[in-house]
Amino acid sequence: MAKLIVEPIPPVYACCDTLITAADVASAARFQNERRRAEHLAWRRIVRRELGRSVAIDYNEVGAPIVDIPNIHISVAHGGGMVAVAIDQRRIGVDIESSERNFEGAKERYMSAEEIALSDIPRWSAMAWTAKEALYKLYGYRGVELRNDIRLTHFDVYGQHIEARFGDGTTALVDITTMEDNIVVAVARLADN
Repeated sequence: MAKLIVEPIPPVYACCDTLITAADVASAARFQNERRRAEHLAWRRIVRRELGRSVAIDYNEVGAPIVDIPNIHISVAHGGGMVAVAIDQRRIGVDIESSERNFEGAKERYMSAEEIALSDIPRWSAMAWTAKEALYKLYGYRGVELRNDIRLTHFDVYGQHIEARFGDGTTALVDITTMEDNIVVAVARLADN
């Protein structure tokens, strides 16, 4: 099972934070926006705390973060003042969103009529968006359309699990967690066949 870490994003990191490396600071410097720099440093700090300060962090061909530890995969997301990091031995995807965003108004752009009909609970649009974003990261290809290439096929409202299918027929599972302050977190993984 994946390890999921969700934490608030500190507005500023102290210069003497021993988990933040010079490479992290240099990587964050490419962002002109202070909020984006703080988000970037927040997830890198979690990765280093969980996997070791010396872990090398890089990006794959589609821009997803990777580490230099064999059979360890990470996925990161930030939103609503929070950062989420998922770590697993298999490919994984994570997303985090505030359910206070207006997902309802745009749901036809990322969900089919069948997906909309999977649930009528108030947070369904936010859960579906967050699930599709996590699935997009899991799928690992650029140019994937959330509405057409990633299909939500079943929603277990009690367990808050979503089953999904990619355009190539691969199946995946998403665990949804709702947290305080209306935060929705989705962790996606490939289904065991």
